[in-house]
Amino acid sequence: MECDLGHLTLSLPDADATRALGARLAAACPPGTLILLRGPLGAGKTTLVEGVVHALGAGHAASPTFVIAREYAGGSMPVSHLDLYRLEDPREVEDLDLGAYLRADGITLVEWPDRAPGEWPADRIEVELSIDGHGRKADVTIFGALAPIVAIDHVAAS
Repeated sequence: MECDLGHLTLSLPDADATRALGARLAAACPPGTLILLRGPLGAGKTTLVEGVVHALGAGHAASPTFVIAREYAGGSMPVSHLDLYRLEDPREVEDLDLGAYLRADGITLVEWPDRAPGEWPADRIEVELSIDGHGRKADVTIFGALAPIVAIDHVAAS
């Protein structure tokens, strides 16, 4: 594990470790947090979302690829989960109205955020997942006003 102010790199040997990172993010993030998830197919983006949703007691997460957006309520904090993989035309993004899913009262997770043109809010967390041998690697970067709020050492805790 490498860690500095606002950035850390973690080795995730299996899916359970990826879910555990999601749980630690859920515990560390205040309401209104936006988490952008990047990485190739199969890198563990939805697995990380499963960890967040489960830790907040909001049910069982499933990939929203075919419906693009899923919302989970009933836990300690609501979660919006968007998977933009299938979006190819900027008009599709406009039709989706991404702003409606940015929760002030919960956590918003977005897979494939680069499919949405324009800028994301300055206050956000970005997680870049990559395949590393048989496991995964996560580069977590905290931007803007979230940097002093989200304790990077709490996210890194084993």
